Amino acid sequence: MNPSTRAFLGLSLLALVGAAALHMLALLGMAVAWGAMVHLTLFGWITSMITTITYHTTPVFAARDFPNQRLAWYHLGALGAGLLLAVTGLLAHVTMLTLAGIVLQIVAALLFTANIVSLFRRGVPRPGRPPLPPVATQPRVDRIGTQATRSAGLCLPLALLLLFGAYSGWLHGEWVLAAEHLAAVGWIMLTVAGVMYHMLPRFNGRGVRGPGWAKAQVTCQIVALLIMVPALGFGVPMLFAVGGLMMTVAIGLLLWTVWPALQLERRRNNAIPLMLKEQSQ
Repeated sequence: MNPSTRAFLGLSLLALVGAAALHMLALLGMAVAWGAMVHLTLFGWITSMITTITYHTTPVFAARDFPNQRLAWYHLGALGAGLLLAVTGLLAHVTMLTLAGIVLQIVAALLFTANIVSLFRRGVPRPGRPPLPPVATQPRVDRIGTQATRSAGLCLPLALLLLFGAYSGWLHGEWVLAAEHLAAVGWIMLTVAGVMYHMLPRFNGRGVRGPGWAKAQVTCQIVALLIMVPALGFGVPMLFAVGGLMMTVAIGLLLWTVWPALQLERRRNNAIPLMLKEQSQ
């Protein structure tokens, strides 16, 4: 694990401790701590952990190294400073601090995207080839997993933009809650689905149930998001209920699709031993 990736891991753990402390304050009656806790949990702890895993594992599967390590440090600086400003602003009821923090987090999300794109377009090739898929249908499943992670990457800046609009007064209604849902079931859960489709078959040599099921699951989850987020923002409970039902179906489809790849007791001999090593720049 190179130094920048290790620093993201440290930020994630620090955000986890901070979110736990804010949760305790909220339980003790400090109501203002609740919003700060949710923000630090979604955009600090979990987002930083996703970033850590992405920066650590993606070069292995791509058999490439990031062409510019400084982008990761810029990303870390923008995210860390943005979290500090946003959480401080939420606790102190200083809107300008909150907005400045959200802007920095949007910059961090864009730097994250730019770094991943640069890896695939201009990354320095590593000796040898990336791990080959262990299952015949895996390349099709990989494409669906990539669709899920790309959609997740779009959800992150969109959620932050909705937060900016809500806290600045441009959007009226439950748009903060809508943004948090977009982060939780869009950015985070789509990332989880994409990672599971890519990595589970490579860990144990067993494929998921099939690309058709994976495609149906990702499509259902995206459609559910398109219904739930505006329904929350505009305050349409019945429409939100429809979206929530579709999201429940999407979660059920995810479990159904990946279940064959979770049966570790039937491990095949063609499982790929993953040596997740990063080269320090």
